[in-house]
This record gives sequence, structure tokens and C-alpha cells, in this order.
Amino acid sequence: MVVAGATLLHSSPSYAIDVNSHDWLTAPAGTNFFLNYSIYATRDKYVDKAGNDIKKDTGLDSFVDVLRYVHFTEIAGFHAVVQGVIPVGTLYNGELAGTKFNSTSGFGDPVIAAALWPYANDESKTYLAIEPFLTIPLGQYDESKALNLGENRWKLDLQFGWYQGLTSKLGMQLTYDIIWYGDNDDAAGNSATLSQDNTYQFQAWLNYDFAPNWNAAIGYQKLMGGSEYLAGVATGNATDRDQGRLELSTFVTPTFQILGDVSHDFRTEGGFAEDFRGTLRLLQIF
Repeated sequence: MVVAGATLLHSSPSYAIDVNSHDWLTAPAGTNFFLNYSIYATRDKYVDKAGNDIKKDTGLDSFVDVLRYVHFTEIAGFHAVVQGVIPVGTLYNGELAGTKFNSTSGFGDPVIAAALWPYANDESKTYLAIEPFLTIPLGQYDESKALNLGENRWKLDLQFGWYQGLTSKLGMQLTYDIIWYGDNDDAAGNSATLSQDNTYQFQAWLNYDFAPNWNAAIGYQKLMGGSEYLAGVATGNATDRDQGRLELSTFVTPTFQILGDVSHDFRTEGGFAEDFRGTLRLLQIF
């Protein structure tokens, strides 16, 4: 079970850095991306680490906008990017077994990242990348509240990505993450220390160009580990879950893309299960 007053949702609507189906493709040095993600998620049950469901008078909704800037460059002849991410949003309708939690809104923790492609072959459409994401604890946080958009701790997510073109229209992308968490020394309203084990994540996408400028993809995400402790006592929260995803995208112009994806958790242990998440992503290339 969740320890009273512990953070019930890790600030953002996902526990690690999600990738879309073509995120490990590269662009020429000097290219810039500006992206806006609008993400709505609803949760209608909490599942403890033993797999027991709590459904009655339980739920949590969120709406988050994420602004992301990406700059492509080269380092020693290798493709590379630097990027920054700023989330802002609201958590509301939070309730666990009839105990209601505060709604909250504001800025989440910003993220900075830099990626390097040790191997990139445009002819075979084969791309290998390594990218660390550093989360900086500057977001909205109030230790007296159960829900916060900021986590009040540092976090490092190291991603390894591989994209492989299979045919002229079909492609596959695999991503593996390791996430390390710093301690939150002001948790639960009494300055207790909140710590967390490493999270491990695997993401897979299969995408298909079914029409000019149109692409559809099916994805799978698995999160493992991430057991959480408050003052050394397990809270019952973790990051164990399996999720299915569907994605559709189109380039309206050569430099402007609209992408939408939907997802559903079909297995969860140690947290609120996402019954539905919908994302609208707008991409401008300049």
C-alpha cells in the first residue's frame, strides 16, 4: 500500500522518457526541431506490488503540455543533438480508496539531454544512438501535498536506441533505458527521505508508410523495478508495467508534422494504471 503523504505519481505522466516511432533518425547538422506535446491521461485503479487492485473511489487524471527544442549538430564527425524539455500541466481528480488528494498545476522539472550516434547509415536506414537525459529539480513541489508536478530530486535516464529500416516502407525501432534517482529529502510533509531503486525500460516500435506523407506504428513499452521507499520503508509504489501503443502521423508540409498516439496499460504493479493516454504532438522543422 501507499504510505500516507508519499508522492503517488512521479511528477510527469510517464515514469521515463518515452520515444515515438522515428525518434532515433537523424537530421543534417544545423537543423532545429520545435515540438509541442499535449498529453491527457486517465487512471481508474491503483495496483499494489502484490498485484491487488484498488478500484472503488480511486483514480487520477492529468493534462500536461511539454515544450521541446532539439538542435542537430556534429561531434568529431558523428551525428549529435542537444535538447531541452519543459513540462507544464495539472494533476486532478486524485483519489485512493475514497481518500481525496489535492489538485495541482504548474511547471514540472526541466530536462536537458545530448545524444550521439556512433553509427548512422542513411542507405540501410540503420541508426545507433546513446542519449543521457538529466532531470533538474526546479519544478513545482510542496512536501505537504501528495501530488506534485516536480519531484524535488535529480534523475538521470540513459537511453540506448536502434532504428532499422526493414523495407522501403517498413521500419523497426528499439530503445532500452536505465534510470537512476536521487533522493527527495523533503517528502511526506515531515522532511522524510524518499528514495527509489533503478528503473529499467524497454520500448519497441514497428512502423509502416502506408501512403505518401503518412505513417502508422504499433508499439510496446515495459517498465521494471523502481521500488520506492519512504524513510527506509517500502511505500508500495514501483514502476512495473506493460503498455501497448498506437501511433499515426502525417507531414502536412515538408517541415510541419502532426502526430497522435494512444496507449493503455494492460499490466501494472505498484502504481496507478493508465486506462487511457492520448498524445498530440506538433513538430516544426527549421
